[in-house]
Amino acid sequence: MSIVKDVITWFNDMGTLPLRIRIWATFYPLPQIIGGLIFIQTFPGAIILLGRVLSGLIASRIHKRSPFSKLMGPLGHAHWLLIVPYLVLELATGSHSEPLRWFMIYVIGTTLISGVIDVFELATYLRKGHVEYQR
Repeated sequence: MSIVKDVITWFNDMGTLPLRIRIWATFYPLPQIIGGLIFIQTFPGAIILLGRVLSGLIASRIHKRSPFSKLMGPLGHAHWLLIVPYLVLELATGSHSEPLRWFMIYVIGTTLISGVIDVFELATYLRKGHVEYQR
């Protein structure tokens, strides 16, 4: 039960961050969760949903040990370094429905944007040590 409690605490605490972070923290993963549920019967859809769940679990565990750490993004998204190339390969070689293709393109695009943000967050952490998101 601790994992569920940690996720709920993390989710509620994220609501205390500045509006721009809350908007990104909502509109980046939420469409991926919804799309993952819609396309769960496909392997790419299931992988995307699993990646989102894993990101939430990792971020909530980091937040439990070090609240609002700048490492939540970089560590919580590290597994996407494997998922994104898989999705690109699927787009190039697989035959998928048009809605699934657009969903995969959306996931790749938003994840690459998140990756750029994560690089800056990691650089901040490496330069300054433990740094919290400003509330």
